[in-house]
Amino acid sequence: MKVAYYPGCATHGLSKDVDIATKKVAELLGLELVEVEDWNCCGGGFLDEYDERAHVALNLRNLSKVEKMGLKKMATPCSVCLNSHRLATAKFSEDKEIRKEVTQRLQSASLQYNGTVDAEHIVWVLVRDVGVERIKSMVKRPLTNLKVGAYYGCQMLRPEQIMGFEPAYNPHSLEDLISATGATPVRFPMSTSCCGFPLMGSNPKGGLKLAYNVLSSARSAGADLVVHPCSLCHLQMDVTQFKVMEEFKTGWTMPTIYVTQLLAIAFGISPKELGLSRIALKALEERGIT
Repeated sequence: MKVAYYPGCATHGLSKDVDIATKKVAELLGLELVEVEDWNCCGGGFLDEYDERAHVALNLRNLSKVEKMGLKKMATPCSVCLNSHRLATAKFSEDKEIRKEVTQRLQSASLQYNGTVDAEHIVWVLVRDVGVERIKSMVKRPLTNLKVGAYYGCQMLRPEQIMGFEPAYNPHSLEDLISATGATPVRFPMSTSCCGFPLMGSNPKGGLKLAYNVLSSARSAGADLVVHPCSLCHLQMDVTQFKVMEEFKTGWTMPTIYVTQLLAIAFGISPKELGLSRIALKALEERGIT
């Protein structure tokens, strides 16, 4: 199976370990990820508010390139990138004035978007197209003693009518993948709340508070670690977690890893090979997972 792959800026930057795990898991499952040539930033979370039409044009530039590749879907590991592209295609479809101007902008760059391709999350591709049973069959190291909090965040699920894969307030895709590894999925109250990353530039204390809310909620529910589906959530809850600990004087940590990192570990890949953080490595080593 061949799918266009849009990594997004964070996954090619500070969340590079997300990219590593996603590609390793895809290869083992026989899923060929073909990176979109000369892709651009989606502008999610800032450009859509500053210049709506430029935002739509930038996202459709990526999708028009996928159409040229002759592929039917574009998968991304980033929920913000997913949300950004799907909002853009919805606006292009529904608003005549936006459609007219964006079409002209694309034509000026010798591009055309025909509406045959939209963005999908890599989680959706794994659950629906690869299949949970296929994933189960690849497990070499069942994670039977691990309780894993399923954190969805906000942008992979909402708005529900545009994301469309599962109910926004009763999702199950991450639980399905966690169960496939042999681990026990843990649902907790803040599992679909924002991690606070969008606030880190304007209100960092508020952003850290939202991250703390998620991590402490998972801890209170009995999770050993948290799995998430977003490159930017990864920055907020893994890379930034020491700031959360300092701000709230927690005295505890909550290992937080990307969903394909959990799958890769279950497939027998060493956590160190995946570039996991110190917090995650320590937690896994304590449970004999090396």
